[in-house]
Amino acid sequence: LAVGRISRDASLDLGHRLDYVILQEECETPRALVRFIGFGKLFSAFICPLNPGFCEVATHLGENWNKAIFSWMCINYKLDSTVHHNAFARTLPTPTQILLTVTKYFKWPHVGIIASSEDIWMYTVKELATTFRNHRLPVGIVTYMQKGEKCIENTWNKIKEVNNVKIILLCMPSIPIGGQEQAALLTKALEMGLADGRYIFVSYDTLLYSLPYQNNSFNVFDNDSKLQEAYDAVLTITLDSGERTFYEAFREAKESGEKIRYLEATQVSPLFGTIYDAIYFMAMAMDSAQKKGVRVSGANIAEHTKNFSYPGFSHRVETDSCGKVLTNYVILDTDGQENQLFPTHLLDMSLGSVLSLGQATHFPNEVPPKPDSSCWFDPYVLCTEG
Repeated sequence: LAVGRISRDASLDLGHRLDYVILQEECETPRALVRFIGFGKLFSAFICPLNPGFCEVATHLGENWNKAIFSWMCINYKLDSTVHHNAFARTLPTPTQILLTVTKYFKWPHVGIIASSEDIWMYTVKELATTFRNHRLPVGIVTYMQKGEKCIENTWNKIKEVNNVKIILLCMPSIPIGGQEQAALLTKALEMGLADGRYIFVSYDTLLYSLPYQNNSFNVFDNDSKLQEAYDAVLTITLDSGERTFYEAFREAKESGEKIRYLEATQVSPLFGTIYDAIYFMAMAMDSAQKKGVRVSGANIAEHTKNFSYPGFSHRVETDSCGKVLTNYVILDTDGQENQLFPTHLLDMSLGSVLSLGQATHFPNEVPPKPDSSCWFDPYVLCTEG
C-alpha cells in the first residue's frame, strides 16, 4: 500500500523506482543476525530490525554496506549518535524517551520489568533496563514470564520482594490487541491483591503504534469482570491518532479500492500503520536527498530526514531540524467498569512535556502510588536515603 501510494505521489522525486521485498526475520536473535548478513548485497535500504537484540550490529553492517536502516524498534541509546551511526534513522521517537517523560511527570522513577520469554522481548528488556540505568533511574527487577499459573504466581512473588517499585513495564503483546499472556499475568495479579493501586502497569508494545481508542469498545473485557478490574491498574501509552483512527484510515483505503480490499480493519494489527509510515519516511528522505542533488546512499538518506512533514497512515508525521520525529502520544485509562479507554494526558514530543487533558486518571481504590523525590530526575543532584 505504501509503495503504491509513493509511486503515485507527484510531489516525490526519488530518482529511482521503489520496490520492496518482505524479509523473514528469524525469531532467535543469533539466527536473525546471520540471515540479515546475507541481505547486504541484495537491497538498497532496510526497514528493520524488529528485534532490538541486533540493532547495533545491523547498523554497523548497514554503514559498511552504505545502506540506510530505518527502525522504530531499536532502543539502544548509542544509535542516536549520528557521528558513530550516520546510516541509521528512527521512524518514531525512541520508546525509552516516552517512558522517561512519563516517569518524570508522575515522579515514579523506580521501575520493574516483566517480559515474555520470547527472544524479541527478552532483548527488548535488556536494552530498556540499560537505558533506564544510564539515565540514573533504578530498575528494581527484570524478570521473564513462563507459562502456567504457578510460574506466573512465582513471577509476582519475585516482584513483591523488591521495595519501592511503582511502575511495572509489561513487555509482551497487550490485552487490547489480544495478548493472552498479559491477560493471564494481570488476572493473577488481581487474585494476589497486587492490582490494588500499589503498582501501575504500562504496556510496552502500544508505544509502537496508534491504538484505536476513539469510539471503539474492547470486547475482550465484556465477559471477564476480573480482567476488566485488573486493567484498571494499567496506563496505556500510545501514538496520538490525530484526525482519524487507524481503523478509519484503513476503511478509507479499503473503500478506495486499494490492495487491502480482502481485509477488515479489525483483522489487522495497528502496527500496519507504523510500517506504512516507516516506508513513507524513507521515501521522504530519498526525495529530500534527490532534490538537493546529493547522491542517494545510506548515510545521505539517513542525513536527509530533517524538517519534513507528510501525511502518515492515520496522522501527520513531522521531523525537526535534527531529524527527530515529533509525533505526539496520549495516555489512556479506563474506569475499571467499562470496555472503553479514554485519554487523560497528551505527551507533546516537540516540548518533551506532559499535558493534562482534563480527564482525571482513575486509579484502583482511587489512590495513585506515592510520588518519589524529584531528585531522581535532576542530573546534578545525587539521591540518597531512597
